[in-house]
Amino acid sequence: MKEKYFFVFRKLLLIFFLFFLFADVKSQTNFENWSTFDIAGKVKKNIELKFEYKNKYSHEDSQLRSSHVDFGMSYKINKLIIGGFYREIYEIKKENRVSEFRPHLDFSYKFNDNLKLRLRNEYRIKELGDNAFRFRLRSSYSLNIWDNFNPFFQNEIFILKKQLVRDRVSLGINIKINNTPFKIKPSYLLEANRKSSDNAVDWSYRNVLLIAFNIRL
Repeated sequence: MKEKYFFVFRKLLLIFFLFFLFADVKSQTNFENWSTFDIAGKVKKNIELKFEYKNKYSHEDSQLRSSHVDFGMSYKINKLIIGGFYREIYEIKKENRVSEFRPHLDFSYKFNDNLKLRLRNEYRIKELGDNAFRFRLRSSYSLNIWDNFNPFFQNEIFILKKQLVRDRVSLGINIKINNTPFKIKPSYLLEANRKSSDNAVDWSYRNVLLIAFNIRL
């Protein structure tokens, strides 16, 4: 069984490597560190509360580029989880600190122990710019090889006004600390962002080292 998992993992590595080459990240890439802390706990059998904090540090600008807090509640119905959340974002743009408020509704479905799919519908309330709906679709595939040490692969696309505007591909490891509610998830993420000007379309890329700390009560 483990040989089967390693074969799948090698295929995921190959896909990730090909995406990295296709992206031509050398000329249009900056590097960032993202840190996430979230805590979640059940208040009833099928109801869970969650709080999250994330910040993003840009090495290109040598400063904290953005941070957000996110909190809400989810309800589980068999393999389907429906969640309602609210997010506040503060970001540095052109040396100014701007805010964005983002209520969002999540639908997550667990096909099996390895494959999960999440659809997010978010409404972006911007301090600068027009408000807009945006859809995000994330697929997650994990290899449950060991009890507390499992690699995973994720791909998330962002749709705005019927156009693909962002794509995130990540590869990481989910580490469970024995006899504790703690998890650590280090991962590497490659983000592609669409840029449009007049009739021209270009893409910029961002390399991210992400470390997530999770507590499940």
